[in-house]
Amino acid sequence: MFIGIVGPTCSGKHEVANLLSIHYGFQLLGLRRDSGEGTTSTRSESIELTGPHPQKVFDTIEQMLDYVTLHWMDHFVTCDVHTVQGISILRKRPFFLLLSVESPMMMRYRRYVDRCNFLEAVPPTLEEFVESTDLDLYWTPAPTLPYFPTASNTSSQSDDLDDIVNAVDSTRGSPDRPHLVHNDNSQLLAPAYRLLSMSDLSILNHSSDLGTLWHALESLDITNPNLLRPSWDSYFMYLANLAARRSNCMKRRVGCVLVREKRVIATGYNGTPKNLTNCNDGGCSRCNAATPCGEGLDRCLWCAIKIVQVGVSEVVYSESYGMDDLTAEVFRNAGVVLRQHATTGIKLDQLS
Repeated sequence: MFIGIVGPTCSGKHEVANLLSIHYGFQLLGLRRDSGEGTTSTRSESIELTGPHPQKVFDTIEQMLDYVTLHWMDHFVTCDVHTVQGISILRKRPFFLLLSVESPMMMRYRRYVDRCNFLEAVPPTLEEFVESTDLDLYWTPAPTLPYFPTASNTSSQSDDLDDIVNAVDSTRGSPDRPHLVHNDNSQLLAPAYRLLSMSDLSILNHSSDLGTLWHALESLDITNPNLLRPSWDSYFMYLANLAARRSNCMKRRVGCVLVREKRVIATGYNGTPKNLTNCNDGGCSRCNAATPCGEGLDRCLWCAIKIVQVGVSEVVYSESYGMDDLTAEVFRNAGVVLRQHATTGIKLDQLS
């Protein structure tokens, strides 16, 4: 498995990478600072120096991917994915997942201040931090925060604090405020919000306690192979969710997939019968009369009866509704297996 981690400044990306390394044996990979894909001085997240040293550093994302492909049975993680193109390259492989790490603004600011103090650098004001992270997330016009080299964006594996402090001193514009750096490579990077929206999994780092972060990461069941390749149930449920988007029911959109021996026979969704007025055009009296939830649902038994009548042997559902008990009784009497789908943490809209 190969996991790429994205997130805003000081969200805790490297802490997550470190936890993956400690608890699951993931190897941290990185890109050289001048690779174009790796962290550059236009990104205020470069102050995140607390992460572990990459075990291997590459010149390009393609070289990194080639290495992982040759060792695809092992686990790898990288925080150096900052472009849509880079993510697209990594997604060519079936063993790649993109994980986003998010954290509240004030918590991220406090972490940034703490790290500036650790480096004996003058921290930015809250307003400066907000402006800089807005630039990072949305490319709004604002200066960037000072550049600090980190273990993940330098070709050197040195852990010498003096070198880091010297780098900080070199960025100072005045005794009171560091110099704000601009880099012409900004056009190579993507707004962070775009990368966050592309993620397969997400985690909220809203505590200063690493134990809390670990429990949140553990709850993702990150090494579950179904996250890479969905189970048959998950695959068919994705199709049912997609079919539901065609529904125009004013109460609740529902989709279904009819399967025989793991082959899709048909898909469908709820609504008014063929050639009748659609529900959202007034065709369903129950929906358009604002009937209270739970009333007039006896018609839903028609679906259960039809399912029994056509010889369906098993029904897998995602969410419950008001007629569960009566429907379950119909299926039980007819010998139809009924069970709820156990979902994974992966987003249902990641169908690629």
